[in-house]
Amino acid sequence: ATLDPPPSPPPLWRRMSEYPMETPRRGLKLVLSDGSRLEGEVFLRSTSRYRSRPEEPGDLLNDDDPFFPLVRYGETVLVAKAQVRSAETTVDEDDALDTGALGVTVEVTLRDGEVCDGSIFLESPSDRPRLLDFLNSYHERFIPLVSPRNLLLVNTQFIAHVREIA
Repeated sequence: ATLDPPPSPPPLWRRMSEYPMETPRRGLKLVLSDGSRLEGEVFLRSTSRYRSRPEEPGDLLNDDDPFFPLVRYGETVLVAKAQVRSAETTVDEDDALDTGALGVTVEVTLRDGEVCDGSIFLESPSDRPRLLDFLNSYHERFIPLVSPRNLLLVNTQFIAHVREIA
């Protein structure tokens, strides 16, 4: 007697759609390298790849993937991270910013002359962290600039200079 081979599993797309899960979304306002603007939503993971908390837009923009999907008017646009000058999102009261670090109020001037201000949280092992040391050791693509209600993620490749505001 011959045995029939086991049935093939359904395609991955079908298996995924059989278990609908709520995917967190976050609105983003992008400014691209040419000055054009895009606004839409990004899908975030319910758990970050690197921390035991939900993924944030900064995690998405700083991961190794060169593109990310942005949903605009029901359509998906694939955006090149290298062409994003800045990305702005709201900061909810429920968002847990890692505020165990020292916040320094700064003015960031971009290559095109645009000026942004907010706080950069220095994550330095020193008891007297310096902004210069932090910026020189920062290796992510986007640096967070925090204001009371907004989080501006600035692409470090577009920064001309940074000034600490007393």
